[in-house]
Amino acid sequence: MASALRRALLQVLLVLPLVALVGWLLERLVGDPGGSNPLLELVLNSANPLALLCFAITAMVLAPLFEETLFRGVLLPVLAQRWGGLAAVVVSALLFGIAHLSLGELPPLFVLGLGLGWLRLQSGRLGPSVLMHSLWNGLTFANLLLLAG
Repeated sequence: MASALRRALLQVLLVLPLVALVGWLLERLVGDPGGSNPLLELVLNSANPLALLCFAITAMVLAPLFEETLFRGVLLPVLAQRWGGLAAVVVSALLFGIAHLSLGELPPLFVLGLGLGWLRLQSGRLGPSVLMHSLWNGLTFANLLLLAG
């Protein structure tokens, strides 16, 4: 159990900086890719602590649970059975990125989806990918709060 936890933590430490790097490179190459969540902008601009708390819970708990259950808990095993693990990870990552309805955020979300799928296949469990997804969303939300000032 301890070695599996260590391996999952190492994968998280490898994947999350890579996702951030892809997002940063995209911004440097094409400028602001746009596609930010209008609800997030409304919440950040409102400065309402309750709205911020509700959004944080949604982003760091509810969304990762739902999305990981759908993409890595249901879709990934079905695709892996049909096409094998690698193709399943790639297809589920692409669908994960597309599901966020933001062309500008597709490349980093695709990379995140690759990492989440890889973690799910390597661990054999959904928990580590839910945790990595929650961590990513939490770091992103904290960064946006800092930038919003």
